[in-house]
Amino acid sequence: FQRLYPELPLSLEDLEKVFVMLDADGNGSLTPKEFNTKFSKFGMHVSCVDIYSCSLLPVLIKIKETASDDEDEEFQFSKLMDRLGVKEVLEDESDVKELWLRLRKDDPHLLSDFEEFLARIFSQLQDADNEKNELEQALKKKSAAYDEEIQHLYEEMEQQIKKEKEQFLLKNTVRFQSYSQELESKIRSKEQELEQLVQNKERV
Repeated sequence: FQRLYPELPLSLEDLEKVFVMLDADGNGSLTPKEFNTKFSKFGMHVSCVDIYSCSLLPVLIKIKETASDDEDEEFQFSKLMDRLGVKEVLEDESDVKELWLRLRKDDPHLLSDFEEFLARIFSQLQDADNEKNELEQALKKKSAAYDEEIQHLYEEMEQQIKKEKEQFLLKNTVRFQSYSQELESKIRSKEQELEQLVQNKERV
């Protein structure tokens, strides 16, 4: 409503009165769609006296026309954004919308060129986004293959260590058995020598 203030033969106070009458739910805001709905009900059930003055009727009609234009602009802009696939690559459309509305109002002959420019830009952005996604997928696959290779090498290394450990234990076990047998043989030999000495001594 404040946007309409310079264009209407009303004081800001009168404009606020119109807003209060239409803002039936008292939430402090009116969308173009809400305005059209409430204005229709307003026109059907409220008399000229209820709106303070019959002179406000042309103003309400002017506001309704402006609201209808705003609703049409919203629809066309939303349709354009859907067609260009903007929502997939752009989080905030406010700057684009502001420029589009300005051109539509002040330089409508440039609007088609601007829309073609947007189509090219967002097409390139979409291509870049697709390439980024493909690259991410390729890197994920490469990383998974690398992890798998590392895991394979790790398992091979574990097997090799286990094998060498078993061989080391086996080798030392054999060596220990051989040493034990050799030591046992020496002990028996010494025992025999000692026994022989004892026998010789007894004979003497």
